[in-house]
Amino acid sequence: MGIFNLKKDKILTGVILTVSVAGVLYFGYRAIRDNAKNDHQNPFAYDIKSYETSGADLVHYSEVGRIPIELPKVSGIAVGPEDRIYVSGNDSVHVFNSDGTMRSSFDTNMPIWCLASDGNYDLYLGMEDHVEVYDQKGVKKASWESLGEQAIITSLAVSKTSVFVADAGNKIVWKFDKSGTRLQRIGDKNEAKDIPGFVIPSPYFDVAVDPDGFLWIANTGRHSLENYTVDGDFRTSWGEFGMEIQGFSGCCNPSHFVILEDGSFVTSEKGLPRVKVYNRIGNLVSVVALTEQFMEGTVGLDLAVDSAQRIYVLDPMKKLVRIFAKKKL
Repeated sequence: MGIFNLKKDKILTGVILTVSVAGVLYFGYRAIRDNAKNDHQNPFAYDIKSYETSGADLVHYSEVGRIPIELPKVSGIAVGPEDRIYVSGNDSVHVFNSDGTMRSSFDTNMPIWCLASDGNYDLYLGMEDHVEVYDQKGVKKASWESLGEQAIITSLAVSKTSVFVADAGNKIVWKFDKSGTRLQRIGDKNEAKDIPGFVIPSPYFDVAVDPDGFLWIANTGRHSLENYTVDGDFRTSWGEFGMEIQGFSGCCNPSHFVILEDGSFVTSEKGLPRVKVYNRIGNLVSVVALTEQFMEGTVGLDLAVDSAQRIYVLDPMKKLVRIFAKKKL
């Protein structure tokens, strides 16, 4: 087992132990109580079928296209200039034209965890513990400093002047300038500044910059999206736990999100894989895709959006980029 898997296992250990202990206590109580009523009833049965179609009346999107990805494993998606589509997987990046035809590809020397476009033609790649920058021809322009042995880079967001790096291993967002100079940490717990601190039970930790230039970060263990200034001052947050469609289910969601041009949020979840749209203040307004539209066990539904506000969902189980557009009324 390599370092890549060891780090992933380490970050998962805490949540597995917590869930296991809680499960034993909870289901042990249920077993005693329910068996007293009916010896033939299974106290461990947990039916989530009713939640898989929750929100069916809010499905305002339809799937309008698919792009097959010929990689053993996929890890990230981004949309750049001219609506070029970038997909990372293993140690490669595949580049597609807006019509889904293959444009080019290039290889790196190590696994890619995530990627982001700078809005021009440069790509920023998260390489587990550091960031690398490539031009549109796939030529490496820079390799930044390591963030340490514990680092697991899971998301990148690029503004006009800065690059924000979500590090699930160190449970922090790092701010860099575009030359690769590390400037500050964002999100450390600080009661005096009302910063709650990040709870990241698994290697899903997303970051994005909104149209107004503010920073949004998924605090997955708290089932919320948190808003910061680019200098790290906490502004607000929204989100709640819930198996019903309006909430975020499981131990740690939303696993991914992207922001539309009007400031709305597109979110994806694991456990109950589903994709939804919330308005600027966190009210659910639409469903893009329900659980039944994904294979059982699907995780890692990375998201991107193009200039027409079509939503791109990277489906790692089916090895597809799935394209959704809003239905015409």
